[in-house]
Amino acid sequence: MNEYLQTSQPDIYAAGDSANFFHSALGRRVRVEHEDNAVQMGKTAGRNMAGASDAYTHVPMIYSDLFDLGYEAVGDISSKLRTVSDWQEPFKKGVIYYLDDGQVRGVVLWNVWDKTDEARALMQENGPLSEKDLKGRITG
Repeated sequence: MNEYLQTSQPDIYAAGDSANFFHSALGRRVRVEHEDNAVQMGKTAGRNMAGASDAYTHVPMIYSDLFDLGYEAVGDISSKLRTVSDWQEPFKKGVIYYLDDGQVRGVVLWNVWDKTDEARALMQENGPLSEKDLKGRITG
C-alpha cells in the first residue's frame, strides 16, 4: 500500500485495522488497531477514491478509560524503549515519554487530556532530547 492508501491494484484502497501504513513520525510501516486510525485512514481513502491525492500522514492515537483512570497515547510505547516519567501526581496523573537515541518515539498521557496534538508535535522534533528537556513539557 502506498502513501495514498492504494494497494498494488490502483483501484483498490485499504484502510483500518488490517492495513499497515508508513508512520511519518516513526519512519516505518506499522499497523494501528484503534478507532482514531480507522476513522482518519477511512476518510483519506474515501477522498482519494473520489479523485483526491492526499497522502496519509496522520499520527494516530489510542486511548482507554476505566472508571476514573484513563490514557491517550501516540507513537511507539514499547517497553524496549527508554522511558522518562513526568508525574504531576504519582501514578495518577502524568506523562510518560518513550525515547530512542534521544528522539521521542511515543507518549502516554495518563489522566492528562486533550494534549495529543502536543505529543504528536514532540515526536516530530529533532533530538536529542534529555529528561530535563521533557520534564514539564506537556502538562494537564
